[in-house]
Formats: sequence, structure tokens, C-alpha cells
Amino acid sequence: MQSSKYYGFAGALALFCGVAQAASAPSAAPAPALAARLAAFDGWVAQRMATERIPGVTVGFSQGGVEWVKGYGYADLENRVPATAQSSYRLASVTKPMTAVAILQLVEQGKVDLDAPVQAYVPYFPVKPFPVTVRQLLGHLGGIDAYRDSRVEQHFKEHKDTRQSIAVFEQFDLIAEPGTRYRYTSYGYNLLGAVIEAASGESYGSYMRRHVWGPLGMDATVMDDPDAVIAHRVRGYRLDGKAWKNSEFVDISSRFSAGGTRASVPDMLAFGRGVHDGKILSAASVAAMVQPMATRAGRLTNYGMGWEILPTGGRYAIAHGGQQPETVTYLYSFPSRKLTIAVAANLERVNPEGFVQRLFEVVTGEPWQLKTYIADAGAQRAYQVAQGLFEEGRAYAERTDQSYADAAATREAFMQINRQALAPDAQAARAYIEAARHPAGGRVFLTAGASMAAALRASGADLNKYAHGGALAFARDYIRLSQGAKAGTMPRFDPAFEHAIATLAASWDRTAATAWPAAPASIAALDSQLRTAFRGQRAYPDFVPELQELAQASAARGEAEAALAASRLAVELYPLSDRAHALQGLTLLRAGKTEPALEALRLALARDPLGAASPAVLNGEAYRLKGSGAVAQGMAVLQAAASLHPRDANLQDSLAEFYAEQGLRPQAVQAYQQALQLDPRYPGAVGARAAIIRLGGETKALAL
Repeated sequence: MQSSKYYGFAGALALFCGVAQAASAPSAAPAPALAARLAAFDGWVAQRMATERIPGVTVGFSQGGVEWVKGYGYADLENRVPATAQSSYRLASVTKPMTAVAILQLVEQGKVDLDAPVQAYVPYFPVKPFPVTVRQLLGHLGGIDAYRDSRVEQHFKEHKDTRQSIAVFEQFDLIAEPGTRYRYTSYGYNLLGAVIEAASGESYGSYMRRHVWGPLGMDATVMDDPDAVIAHRVRGYRLDGKAWKNSEFVDISSRFSAGGTRASVPDMLAFGRGVHDGKILSAASVAAMVQPMATRAGRLTNYGMGWEILPTGGRYAIAHGGQQPETVTYLYSFPSRKLTIAVAANLERVNPEGFVQRLFEVVTGEPWQLKTYIADAGAQRAYQVAQGLFEEGRAYAERTDQSYADAAATREAFMQINRQALAPDAQAARAYIEAARHPAGGRVFLTAGASMAAALRASGADLNKYAHGGALAFARDYIRLSQGAKAGTMPRFDPAFEHAIATLAASWDRTAATAWPAAPASIAALDSQLRTAFRGQRAYPDFVPELQELAQASAARGEAEAALAASRLAVELYPLSDRAHALQGLTLLRAGKTEPALEALRLALARDPLGAASPAVLNGEAYRLKGSGAVAQGMAVLQAAASLHPRDANLQDSLAEFYAEQGLRPQAVQAYQQALQLDPRYPGAVGARAAIIRLGGETKALAL
């Protein structure tokens, strides 16, 4: 089939900032049905940009012979330059999978050994107490730290060459013995850039142009250079309250092979397409690159060689995001479907993944992720098992038609699930379920789930239908198939599990079609509609994310009561959900109701200690609020989080940063000191010591 590219015109679409435009090189449009859905996507983008105050964004997809890319808003607000398909954005960490490809090319050429210590190629990098290998660097398992003093290391103004970039971190101690701890770090990928230069005899940029970007037709991809004239260069912005401000100038040459490039969305698509089509790597190298690595303790990192790897709605997917001053980016590829989606925006700290998810739904007609709430506390464990089997099993079947394990290993996996995941001891069962997808847990979800998917496919079932039926339909259909099979020919689940799944699946069949209204008339109307639909049901759609978005939008407009009403509805409809209680707690905090907010957050913690009220999630929410201009509310979230998690050093560090930015120097010093007392070696410890001295706490800092 002849390849066609479509860079559609925006027509008269009126966005909040006045423009939506794409490049003018259409040769063939998408099919009419898809074109109609893409037209509706324009309206969704306009609403999302207005809500999040995004000046400009370019988004697109490539599948088979069709490529569609469109720009919305402005690449340059001051000069009213529209964002287009050609707009050149900083790629940030989407550079990392490109660097990984280059390393694997050099491995194929015999110029790099994945298991050699990095000093074999970069002899000036100091020898550490443990060897750090190229393979470990590719998977962020090398013990290399990330930014220690971000106030310095993330704000360089001067150009740095490779040697100077390595010098920034070369004296840092390892944070752990390589292989024992996952630590996402751009510095490790800078070392890989130095490996590329040493093994190839070329500069990083030259090698990438000749061997990666050039062969894939990525003509717009270049090293970012503030002095160079780069066609269609996008200008970056940040939010100060609701006002746009120009991004701080940062020379990103110090992140050259980790995040120092600039490209267009069509080039991002070309890269994703080139990887899954095997244009620049052998099939064996691609297979190695997309295998998730594991720590020595047998915990998956969900990262391979330059790619994030995690089943998405039971689909095989690889992805990487990026953010830095001036930009956010996301590249998502579904290799088995030959589908790649990319987005780039010129507003800092905004989450671009929503654009990818929505465009995926437009292109495929499938929901990105089925969100199912189980209202029966006793059946939640059965659903968690079904979900693990579905995510791992269907994703494996989408990737390959090869068996994952032999019959004996498969039967053992089923027996373990029956004995341990479904055992009467709920606490031990929860621990087993949490470990079941990892090598430490024998990867039993993958072993059993892959055999379930293979059996269903062999029976004639279309595995694509489970995008709509989800884990419950997947498990129910296998159970029915195994019940009808001759005794002993197919592994079976415990009868109690089979009954629970049948009951939940029947309930889901009755409620799954309930849709979130495009424009809820009121919270009261929404309450009545959803209560009626879900009354007496054990499984129904989880609309906590939509209620969260509604609450956040209401709060941003100053409609505190509407926001609180949305959060109350979340708790009433989803009382077993940690996210619902966390939403209520955060909404109460924003309304200044501290004590009931803390109580709601404690309930969220009780439901899932690693969930929506965990230190990491609350810390992220604080920075989200700060990025939207709600600094005081972000501070309140951090203070509540520190109260709930008094032993977490990173929360104290974040508090200190907030205090310092508001000129509260004594409070900032005290928070930094508290962080260091809690953990003298936490990732931000070096920066904390430097900040204490800067803020006038020299004596105390030196005493720590």
C-alpha cells in the first residue's frame, strides 16, 4: 500500500489563543470515519489547552501508510507564530531511546560490549568501588546519581563539551551497588554519549546524524544550540499564576545525549516507526532493547534500554517522556500495531500524556485503559489477580505468538495463584499479588496470563475485543473455556475465584456502557445519574479521574463549593478507593479545611499505603499546584504530606524549596536540616547542604 502523509489544515477552529494550524503538505487524507473523529479531536485539544493554559502543542500519529500531524496554538506568543507540524521542540529525555539505539548499533558492529565497564570507553571517568557497565547505564541501574544540586546543575548558562558535561558529576559517589537499585538519571546517559563518541570516533551529534537520524529521514532533528539558526524553533513558556512567562534560558549542552536535542513531531514519529520496523537495528537488538530490566532482588524496573516498558490496557507498548525548560514531550509506540503517537508542547511541567491517550482512542476506537471499580471488598483481590493476568498475558500475546513457558511451568503458576494469591491470609495474599509480576515472584502473572491468552486465541477468540471487556471478560472467557475442556487438559482456577469473576463480570456487563457526560449539567444531576446506574452493582466504571478533573477545574475558577461537592461524590460512589479519599483530602486542603483534609488523606493511606496519598504522589501534586500558580495550596499539600509521612526526607527537601522561593529563609534552613537528619544520604542531600549555606545556615550545615 502506498504510504501517505496528511498534515491537515486547521481551518477556522478558534482556540483560546486564536490559532490552530498544521503544515501544508497533504497528499492523502485519513479515511472518512477517522477524519471525522480527528475533527472532533480538535475541540478536545482546544478545551485541554485552555484549561491548562498551554500556548502551543503539536501532536500526531503514524500507522501503516498514514501519518497525521497537527499544530495548535502558538510556537511564539510574542510574534504570533503558529505551532505547526514543522515546529521544532526541545525533545528533552525523548533523546534517551535514540542514544540507546546508537549504543546497540555499536554493539552489533563489535565496537561496544554491553557488559564492559564504562572506563573501557571513557577512561577519564573515575573508577568507583564497584564496576559500572554499559548495560547497567542503559537501564538506569548503574548506581549513578541524578541532580544533586538542581539549583546549579539544572540551570547552566554556558556551553559544555562532552568532557565538561561528564565533569559535572564524575566525582559523585555511587548511590548503590550497580544492579541493586533503579535510579533514573540523565548523567548515566551522558556517559553513554561519551561511550558513543569513543567507540565511533565521531562526535555524538555527527554519529546520530549519520547512523540514526539520517537513515530514518529525521531531517529536522539537531543538537540544540542557542547560537544556531534552527528552522521553526519553538519558544518555551512557564506559568506564573495564570500569566505566561518566558522560560528561563538554560543551555542544555550539559545533557547532550540524555536530553540535548531538538526535533519536530514528524521526526519523533519517524524514529518510533523506524525502531519497530527494524530499519536501524537487528530484530535481536530491538528485542533486547524492549525487555524490562530487573534489580538483583528480582524487581522489574519497567525500563529496558532507553524505553519505558509497561503493559498498557493489556497492550504491548514502549514509551518515553521528557521535560525540561521550554518543553514537555511524549513518544508512545505500539510496535505490534505499527502505531506511534507523539506530542510536544512549549509549556513547562504540563502533563502531555493526556494528548497521547486521547489520540490513541480517536485512532483505534479503543479506550486507553478500562477503569473498573470493585464495590465488593471481598472480591477486590480476585479482580487484582484477573487484572494482573490480563495486563501481562494479553500484552505478551500482542507482542508474539510464541509460548512463554512450557506446560509444567504453566500449571505450577496456576497452582501458586490458587494457593497464595487467593489464600485466606489476606495480608500474605496481597504481598504475593504485589510480587507476582516480578522475577522475584516467578512472573506467575505472565506465565499464567500468556497461556490464557494463547488458549483463547486458539479457540477463535479475538483478543482485541478485550480492550472493551477488560480483565473481567478475559478471565471469565478463559474460565468458561477451561470448564468446558476435558478434565486435566487445561489449568483451572480455584472454584471460589471462578465464581467471584463470573459475578463481577456479569455486573460489569450491566454497567460498562455508562459514560461520563461530555458536559455535566450539575453535580446534583451527575450524582442522580451515576447512583441510578450503579445501584446494587459490584463492578462499575471508575470516574474518580473525571471527578478529580472537575474538582480541580472548579477550584481553579474559585468555585470551592462545587469542588468540594465533586470530591464528596467521589467518596460516596467509590468508598473503597484510595484515590477518592485523597481527592477529598486535597480538595479540603485547598479550601483551607486542614483537619478534615488530613483525616481523608489518612483514609486514603489506609486503603493503599503506596497509592494516592503516598509521599511521591503528594509531592507531585504540590509541584503541579505550584506550576499552575497555586503556590500556597502546593505548600499546604506538602505540609500535610510531611505530617502524614514524618520520616520522608524528600518531602522536607521540597518544603524547604517552597519556603526558600517565598523568601522564608529560617523555615527553609530548618526543613533542609530536618531532611538531612532523617537521611543524610537522600538524593538531594548535597544540594540541601549547599542551600543551607546559601541561606545563611553555615554553622548548622557544617555540623550535619
